[in-house]
Amino acid sequence: PPQRPPPRPLQSEAEGYYEPTYQFTVSDRRFTRLTLRPEPFVTFSRIGTRQEVGCEDARIGQDAVHLRCELERVGVVTIDGRFTSRFVTSSLDTPVLSALITITNTRGETLFSARESFYWHAPD
Repeated sequence: PPQRPPPRPLQSEAEGYYEPTYQFTVSDRRFTRLTLRPEPFVTFSRIGTRQEVGCEDARIGQDAVHLRCELERVGVVTIDGRFTSRFVTSSLDTPVLSALITITNTRGETLFSARESFYWHAPD
């Protein structure tokens, strides 16, 4: 029988990181990337330092992503998104994830809320 091509890797299962099309700043921290696999976390940078924040509540499905990450002394980062590309794309100019990012402070007040598009990059 003819060989079947291997199944294309799903974007939801790809290791690597996602960079937002717009890097916003909250409490002197610039949001620089989101990582889903192998471990879900978000990365913020401050002058000369990088802060990686793990996401305790992470649900990653083939179509959708929900993350809730505690940002020490700031509050909570919530990311609710959908993959716009089902399969991994190596095209660096094609957003593959669209997500609503909400950051609330320790009192529950919204510091930032916006829809972002993300580009995927293979692991460094």
